[in-house]
Amino acid sequence: MGSRFLLREPKMNTPVVPNIKQTKTDGIVCVALDIHLWSGRKRLRKEALLSKNPMLADLPPESLATLGSIKIADPDDLAPFLKFKREADKLLKLNGLPLLGTVGIPESKVEKVFKGLMDIKQRFDDHAQRLYRDFDVRITEWRERDDNVNWAHLINDIPTPEYVAGRLSFGFHLCRVSAPSTDEFSDANKMFGKQMTGLKGELFADAAEEARTLMEKYLTGKDAHGVVRKREKITPKTLGPLKRIGEKFKSFSFLDHTVEPLAKIVDHVLSLLPTEGPIDGVHLLHVWTVAQMLSNPTTAMEAARMVMDTGSANAAFESLLLTVPDSVSDHVDVVAVEPTTPEIVAASAVAEIQTAEPQALENAVIAADDFTPEFVGIF
Repeated sequence: MGSRFLLREPKMNTPVVPNIKQTKTDGIVCVALDIHLWSGRKRLRKEALLSKNPMLADLPPESLATLGSIKIADPDDLAPFLKFKREADKLLKLNGLPLLGTVGIPESKVEKVFKGLMDIKQRFDDHAQRLYRDFDVRITEWRERDDNVNWAHLINDIPTPEYVAGRLSFGFHLCRVSAPSTDEFSDANKMFGKQMTGLKGELFADAAEEARTLMEKYLTGKDAHGVVRKREKITPKTLGPLKRIGEKFKSFSFLDHTVEPLAKIVDHVLSLLPTEGPIDGVHLLHVWTVAQMLSNPTTAMEAARMVMDTGSANAAFESLLLTVPDSVSDHVDVVAVEPTTPEIVAASAVAEIQTAEPQALENAVIAADDFTPEFVGIF
């Protein structure tokens, strides 16, 4: 994991179908979080309850049922550690994509992500140090709380502050990846190549998830009768998911030639919207149009091709507008969004990548076994 590797595109004499492209990893740095938390709990045993509750003697045996656990530390003292972990997860999700059990971050975002993780680590470590310093006092206060005092005998066998400090840690690892075998055409390398190609599917899945968030959380809402309907207006503050989509498309534009055109469409739509006041009428229609397009990977791919064919994001978006109603409020109000998951969207996008257009296939037929990048390692 400590070596640096690069992946180059394969050299092929056969023309490549336009919507099939090898994904390169030389623009990606993998980040893996290594965070450990202490639960602040211990197993609750039957014997510990019998002194105050003799009737519990007839509880089922442990082979059949257990009593669960007891909190031996104040959950409020430990909650910040989980908050820091979630903050780190969110930072990686906003800037990267799942990749081989890690999160792939584009090189352009590495410095930002690194600084962000180091900031979270510092706050994590500071809180851990305070807990270590005040541990005995905090445990005593927890044991003597009004609602705990009658059960203080259960809050025992407390681990040492050193033990707890050893259980709390915040770390992360950065590395580059390369093919697993020096044999360019090995089966292992073929699998690796296909997994890397699937990164584009993850990008489209991420965009679809953000688009659905935009539609379900901001573009719709429940009326007085609890029916979900389209909103008549939104505000610029609700465009966060759309802005995140555009930013991520820009960051990962090196993955495939269809990615940058989608970033251009998003930028074009955002440029049409007012920066202050309500977004309604035709502007709201623009938001709905791009959100619906991005929520479906097949439609997104078609939109990207329109940009490439026309050379204009403006023209492509105008074509998209022709396929939707003239007014958001003049048509069906009740919204029924087809359920999907990131996995389904990712699978659909990968299938799209690996499926050539009929006309293109007449000129170039690429077998699955040709999906073999040339790998070069730099140590």
